[in-house]
Amino acid sequence: MTTTITRLNELDKREIENCYIIGKLAEESYELPRLGEELKPITYTSNKDPERIVFYIQAISPEPELLLNKLGKSANEVYISFDTHSRRYFESKKLNNAENRLEAYKEHLENKLILFKPRLTYDDKKATYHYNIELIFVDDEKLEKGTYFPVPSMAKVTTSMRFKKILQEGKPFQLTSYNSYMDLPEFIVCDRHVYHFTDPDALKKSQTNPNTFYCNDPKVVIEIPLPENWSYMTKGVYKDISFISYDNAIKVRDMDGKPIIEDFETQNKETETPKGGSNSKLLPSEFDSETQDQKAHLNNSIKEHNFIYRLDYLARKKNLSYSLEDLINFHTSLKTSHFTILGGMSGTGKTELANLYAEALGLKDKKSNLKVISVKPSFTEPSDILGFFNHQSGVFMESETGLVSFLKNAEKNPNELFMVLFDEMNLGQVEHYFSDFISILEFSKGEQRLELVSPNSLCYQPEIKEGILIGDNVLFVGTANFDETTKDFSNRLLDRANVIRLDKPSFVESKRKEENSLNSTSQYEEEEGNELKNITDTINADMFRGWITEERGLQSLKDAELDLLDRIHEEISSFDSQTGVSFRIAKQVGHYMDNIPKYENDPMMPRHVTFDYQIKQRILSKIRGHRDQIDQLVGIYDEHTQKFTAGRLGLIISELEEEEELSISVKFLQQKAKELMRNGYTL
Repeated sequence: MTTTITRLNELDKREIENCYIIGKLAEESYELPRLGEELKPITYTSNKDPERIVFYIQAISPEPELLLNKLGKSANEVYISFDTHSRRYFESKKLNNAENRLEAYKEHLENKLILFKPRLTYDDKKATYHYNIELIFVDDEKLEKGTYFPVPSMAKVTTSMRFKKILQEGKPFQLTSYNSYMDLPEFIVCDRHVYHFTDPDALKKSQTNPNTFYCNDPKVVIEIPLPENWSYMTKGVYKDISFISYDNAIKVRDMDGKPIIEDFETQNKETETPKGGSNSKLLPSEFDSETQDQKAHLNNSIKEHNFIYRLDYLARKKNLSYSLEDLINFHTSLKTSHFTILGGMSGTGKTELANLYAEALGLKDKKSNLKVISVKPSFTEPSDILGFFNHQSGVFMESETGLVSFLKNAEKNPNELFMVLFDEMNLGQVEHYFSDFISILEFSKGEQRLELVSPNSLCYQPEIKEGILIGDNVLFVGTANFDETTKDFSNRLLDRANVIRLDKPSFVESKRKEENSLNSTSQYEEEEGNELKNITDTINADMFRGWITEERGLQSLKDAELDLLDRIHEEISSFDSQTGVSFRIAKQVGHYMDNIPKYENDPMMPRHVTFDYQIKQRILSKIRGHRDQIDQLVGIYDEHTQKFTAGRLGLIISELEEEEELSISVKFLQQKAKELMRNGYTL
């Protein structure tokens, strides 16, 4: 349909086209556009050269306000699309190869929910807009009658406690898949809870960022535990948005919940400590945690959550596209692991993230505290990065990398932080040139001494003969690509390292961040609602140590989590007896989960999300091989139907409660299944 209207500016057009809408194939009506051979919702075009199919989509969820208010679109007007507009989608479903394409299209679209984005095409001659679509996917389940309502979700990094405080304090929050060009949402999902905004005016939109919102009136917000059958109630699930029918929306409204303001006031009373006494309601573990936090705060001028916000601010200021989850994950990995590897395709910002972290610590401008070693394919033994001992002269000849002098300096300055970055570390054979470090990573704190020469050697350099004690003030980071030009990591190394694979964010999302680049800390605090303190202060080793909770072994993990690790180990070891989940890995998983940064004693990531990250980074990273060896373990991906059939690991994960589902690990297994299907092997 067309409407004579003034042309939209580029920002409005782009944001309208970023809105998600649920639709259905339109019903037969005399109001349908007369573009087809027949007056039907799906038909061949009247001009059969070339032969094209046209179909009309009726929106059954709210549409962008500007379409209705500024462009004057009627809610009854349909969206028009042609098979050529969604050729890639229909080819992936093999519909274009059907003997009768029109019938195949009808069967695929009729009585189904269709998720799409609007596409506005401006006709200069007629000064009108045509309403087209970008087809996202067709939900196989049969649609229910009536209207559907969008339900955005907060990012996984946000806990329910954190989100409640954001709402209570009127701070801004972002909904990555939902923008302010739509009606304000009635429901928002966060960390296994549904937040019901009973008054439509309880939320307000940001004037600067279309994905940012504020809570005006927290007294009308009700927190409802996520229903057990939520996955059956929601349709059209895509990224951080889903849709529920009118009937299910009524059911959610009638569910028992509690106002977040009453809950907030109750928590304040329970955690209040009487004068002259201790809080008797705190459990032993809670009291220990509180004591450690208090101790850390006394010793530190910078709280850990403020450091995370500092890291986020610097990334935003430099237009680097890292999610808060990426930053928290990387920081926690460095706190709890002797060595952390950043992997991913070339250009995803691995080296930039390591340098950004060093800058946030205050190391960027101190060349003596940051050592970047560009690994070469010619690196084959430890002497390439350390140096060698000349037995004839009795002198140790240091490598041009300068790593020995750097580590010696770190040993002499235990209260300063140091970082070593091995850039493109698997261009060389890591097991060879890094072997000395792999060995000492096995030792306990205080025993990690790097031996440069034999104790019986005639060495005239006393500081070299005594070796180098690698303290906890040295952070080791590696970057790696996984392709045909690089070397594989051994299980021995992977047992001792977190492997974080960075995903490329969408270009549209990155462009939006660039457009909303920050010029000051006050702008960041206003837009993000995160407080920045002492942003130029250097983080010393004592501060960093104060953020670390001591390792508690298997006591850090719940029985259900240990049981899952046992079952994963059994499955993996049945395929390869030398691979699985060792005691070292299990303890390090628990240590990581204990050390997620906190905001006012609340972890900045939900526990099940941190567990998910560790399954992916510490266990699934070791699964590799040829299709015939591991497809039963990983699963099978059908390129024609674009469906993933879970393997034995996926079935174990799917047995968890819905709220504890390890979606990050499942996605990783699916990607490995794609690699097996396309390449015959996975790295």
